Amino acid sequence: MKKLLHAYPGFGILAISLSLGACNEALQTPDELVWNEHRAPEYTDSQDWAALPGRGDLADEVPKRLPDSAKVYSENELPIDVFFVYPTQYFEGKWWNASLDDEDINDITDNYPMRLQASAFQMGGKLYAPRYRQAHIGVFSWQDSTSYEALELAYADVKAAFQHYLTHWNDGRKIILAGHSQGSWHLRWLLQEFFDDQPLQKQLVAAYGPGFDLYASDFKSIPPCSYPAQVGCVCSWMTYGGSYKPPWLGYKNETPICTHPVHWSDTAPCNQQEDHAGVVLSKMKFAHEQSLEACIEQGILSLGEPDVPFGRQLQRDNWHIGDINLFWLNIRENARLRAIASR
Repeated sequence: MKKLLHAYPGFGILAISLSLGACNEALQTPDELVWNEHRAPEYTDSQDWAALPGRGDLADEVPKRLPDSAKVYSENELPIDVFFVYPTQYFEGKWWNASLDDEDINDITDNYPMRLQASAFQMGGKLYAPRYRQAHIGVFSWQDSTSYEALELAYADVKAAFQHYLTHWNDGRKIILAGHSQGSWHLRWLLQEFFDDQPLQKQLVAAYGPGFDLYASDFKSIPPCSYPAQVGCVCSWMTYGGSYKPPWLGYKNETPICTHPVHWSDTAPCNQQEDHAGVVLSKMKFAHEQSLEACIEQGILSLGEPDVPFGRQLQRDNWHIGDINLFWLNIRENARLRAIASR
């Protein structure tokens, strides 16, 4: 049973100067939108997938200038599947939900979250990522009944894709769930409906749901991840700059799950800067090894001033869009570690 909608804090999005790509805040109001009449996805059709194994999608791209020490892994090297749900790329339009046939949205999706985020989970398994009728970004601010219906419709697509994947492709393989932002919203519901106290829970390697406020109480028997090789657990974090604390923090009488995306342990609030493996920039270039130090504070990840040229000018309050890119190589290596530990 999916739990009720609660406030979503993760959309005070700022364009950032570290070349991670950018998106805009919603400028529309609910009165400007109409209920969508778009076709439903057909997951038997490969066009309704943003990534499929063996197809050579942008999610398969390897960052330029990756250090020699960072291996490139072959698909199906490990008996692990990744099911990835991308974040919102629908910021303006007349519909509550995006069309699957919107070529501009699909192009942006492929070149940014699929290329820059999903690629972090290409660690030797097979990656699946459905296209879905994502909800307009404004639903997380408006939070009215129609906003909830738009999220329900988006989740219905994600659920249908996951069921198709389970029926036709999984074949008992272990599963990593991954996403960002709206994608993490839908992963929460997938975890609750398919994994939590369900037989499928034994196949869960880990769930990575950054950019969304997940809580331990969201799940009955799936714990937050507390050490690097733990399996069957949930990771989540939201990245903010310096001493900034978002105004939503504390609205719920529970601290959000915050997994450190460098050291992956709950025994230390901060990482050592030398353990930061590097950033992936918007042109799919690897850069800035050992440049970031972040600390877990009150359930969010507080990022110190980047140790790069003009780092002080780059620092900002909200690093939402960089939740994965900033820690790309640390994330990939941790996903592989958990995958190996699950065998």
